[in-house]
Amino acid sequence: MSDDGPSINVTRGKRADKEKKSKQAQSGSDLPGAMEMASGLAQRAREMWLAGLGALSVVEEAGTQVFDALVEEGKSWEEQRRKQQKQTAEQVKNITEEGTQAVEAVEERVRNEVNNALRRIGVPHRDDIDELRHQVDALSEKMEQLADAIAEQQDGDA
Repeated sequence: MSDDGPSINVTRGKRADKEKKSKQAQSGSDLPGAMEMASGLAQRAREMWLAGLGALSVVEEAGTQVFDALVEEGKSWEEQRRKQQKQTAEQVKNITEEGTQAVEAVEERVRNEVNNALRRIGVPHRDDIDELRHQVDALSEKMEQLADAIAEQQDGDA
């Protein structure tokens, strides 16, 4: 609690001794009268009421301090959780990227191994087939040109 808050001083028996002597002096006997007793009870009830208010004040101040401390703790906790979530998200992203790269590397290696195996047994590769297709197209074009040239020559001889 703060230093400027209420403080509690307990002095046992001192007030009671003073009140007893004062009452004895007033009444002249050891037994208090009905009026003095009612006044003492009223005074005691008021003191208890004030003590209750004082306790409420102390609890309210302490409660406010506890609340403020809990708010600060909550902010700290939330910040830590956000950092953890960010780190976890980054780790997941890195693992995913590494996994994707690993899968791509495995696919490439399998593709190369399959192509090499097919070449070893004599199956042409797609690139080989494409090159052959271009060569056939080029030969077809030359054959058409040759056929056209032969046709023109025959037309000219006739």
